[in-house]
Amino acid sequence: MSVLNSLLSSFHLNATIFHRSLVCDAWSTNTSGSGLASFHLISSGQAFLYCDDFEAEPLTAGDLVIFPHDAPHVISYSQDKQTAAETDLFIAYPIEDSAPNSTGLVCGYFDFKEDKKHPLIAQLPSYILIRAQQRQGALGSIIEGLIQEVTLGSQASDAILSRLSEVFFLSLLRQLAMEESTRLGLFRALQDTKMTKVLQAIDTDIGAPWDLNSLADIGGYSRASFVSHFKRYLQATPLEYLSHLRLSKAKKQLIQGDSVLKVALDVGYRNDVSFAKAFKRHFGHGPGASRANRTN
Repeated sequence: MSVLNSLLSSFHLNATIFHRSLVCDAWSTNTSGSGLASFHLISSGQAFLYCDDFEAEPLTAGDLVIFPHDAPHVISYSQDKQTAAETDLFIAYPIEDSAPNSTGLVCGYFDFKEDKKHPLIAQLPSYILIRAQQRQGALGSIIEGLIQEVTLGSQASDAILSRLSEVFFLSLLRQLAMEESTRLGLFRALQDTKMTKVLQAIDTDIGAPWDLNSLADIGGYSRASFVSHFKRYLQATPLEYLSHLRLSKAKKQLIQGDSVLKVALDVGYRNDVSFAKAFKRHFGHGPGASRANRTN
């Protein structure tokens, strides 16, 4: 299995659709402040987007915008910034209805849980805007399936909408990884043959006693050049990246019910004491809390 496929298969992602309706007359929505990644799909009609780089950017049917880091934003009926910001209520109708001058609006959250601090998520831009005409292959089909399910109205399944949203996001990551012009450091690293060997080795045996020398040797780097190249791609040292992966994997195993000692040994710690200290530094609570609560 490639590093990319392994990443996608192990990624913890929950999607929740919290709004789907036709909005009419004067309306605006701003879902920032939740601490979660949010997304908005225009299923019909039009709207205007306000965020970092956009002021009254037109959105039309099939356009979708994601805010991976909960960035401030407004999506509105109005082309006037002040009017858009001051409008905070709207009239909503069932999305399967027909209403003049309406916009079909589907909104949801992505919760990455223990993968929220994953370098890949950290490297995503403040927004990702996908135009209807930019959708390709599986990604386009999934978004179209999402729109078709939504238009079933009261017959639409929240479970299906959530799963389609999750598959959509994973498909988007795969598409970004395959773009030669990608700006995401992890994906650029996966396009580098030497660095891919290193990442593959870590992924294959995360519990091995890796150090800078052994990892540099796998990629054919000198120690100094390895650290330099790695930090340029991942904005972290190799050992920082390794520690993050180990602790994220550990938390998933704890939530599944594995013992603290077993998890510590599985992810490369010599004992549960050193593991517990590292875990608490990273997550802010001990491993026992994650195992007992099964949700932290």
